[in-house]
Amino acid sequence: MADSTPGTILEARSHRMFLAQGLFAERGLLPMATPDRRMLATDIDVLVSEYGSGFHLTRRHVECKSGGFPLVDRILWLNGVRALLHADSSYLIAADVDLAASDFARGLDVQLFTGLHLDAWEKAIGIPANVWPCRSDFATFDTARATWQRLSGDKAADESWRFLRTTLAFVEVESWLRPKYRLLNKLIRLLTEIGKQFDSYDPDQALCARYVFSALLVRLSQYLLGICADVAGIMPADVDKYLTSRLTFGDQDPAQAISLTQGTVTWMRELLRAKGIVVPNDIDPARLHTPPTYAPELVILVRRLLDQSQEARYLPLAVERMQFGLEVDDRLARLRAAAGSADSLAALLKAFVARTFKVPNALGANVHADLAVAYKTSTGHAGAPASAPAGKATPPQQAGGRSKWTGGRYGYGKSRGKDRPQPTTPEPKPAAGSANNSVQQLSKPDVAKPGHPDLLTVTDEKK
Repeated sequence: MADSTPGTILEARSHRMFLAQGLFAERGLLPMATPDRRMLATDIDVLVSEYGSGFHLTRRHVECKSGGFPLVDRILWLNGVRALLHADSSYLIAADVDLAASDFARGLDVQLFTGLHLDAWEKAIGIPANVWPCRSDFATFDTARATWQRLSGDKAADESWRFLRTTLAFVEVESWLRPKYRLLNKLIRLLTEIGKQFDSYDPDQALCARYVFSALLVRLSQYLLGICADVAGIMPADVDKYLTSRLTFGDQDPAQAISLTQGTVTWMRELLRAKGIVVPNDIDPARLHTPPTYAPELVILVRRLLDQSQEARYLPLAVERMQFGLEVDDRLARLRAAAGSADSLAALLKAFVARTFKVPNALGANVHADLAVAYKTSTGHAGAPASAPAGKATPPQQAGGRSKWTGGRYGYGKSRGKDRPQPTTPEPKPAAGSANNSVQQLSKPDVAKPGHPDLLTVTDEKK
């Protein structure tokens, strides 16, 4: 079952609040400290990604605490996490926090807020209590991921579950911190493999595969915006050549990679010749550096995003809503407007993936409603999918605990970084007329967001 502790609910509410503002946000991401994922540094409660002019990425990090914790230590820790994420600011939202440390925290680009502030934001934005947009619906998604964690971690898990487990770890551990061309190539390989295996999956595996496919599609949209930022300073005539080279060599220097390959082939020729073996002359090492077949269409897609840069800024949010949204989410006007501005680009991206990698229709369908039928606890709400779902659903499964793709639970080693959970305390309710119902400025935007105003600014009594 989903973890409905005060801390988890606080994270989900924070996630929902940013989505309601028309900003793309994710929960439960894990930065890895070692390439083999043996050590995971910590967990990121909520990460907000906003794209401005020139596809500049602004990140904000949210840490949620429901129980007692050492405030100053947590502020210093958040400053370090902010540097790791290259985030512009970090927010600490706690059920109860001593705001006397606000000036100290602000000096480290950390802002302190209480549960009362969150109550006031939700009221000011007009978020209905029973609307949990996209993946902020923790009662569905946390339960589903906990079930998949249990099934994929079982000793009797088959090869399909092991592959899905690895792909989930790619989404939540490996792919999100820094967009890289080599990770783009790996992402596309995973999309292709899921499409090939999908028809052989059992019901739980099929639902997991649909979730993973949708999550990879969202990540691909972010990578495409990263590519747009990368080529923004290149002459338009050189974009095709540059991107084709990057898709061929990944993050390697092309000249160095070609030289290394040619040197290796020459060395092998000489070694075999010394043993009386003649290598045929028609073996050309240049064949190893052939661009992928999807390169021309991907370049066309990137050019389309560059041409529609204003709408493309909201592509990740539009893909999130397309794959994980419900019709009831449209009650959040700013989410609807922001995602709607990039709907056509999201459809174009999905069509590119479906056509290029021959994805089954059922795999690419919105998965939210089917996951709710199969796994949802009684905490959340029901609703119709934003697009007609397809595929398989299973009877409700019982799973224990909140899903965390941490080292200890997933065989990648011990997770490091955060202090252990503290005893929880009930979240206070705002008193009538209390000054703590007011809210501080939560964001410091460096670009204007037409049609999507920032969170409201209100004063704090204790300042």
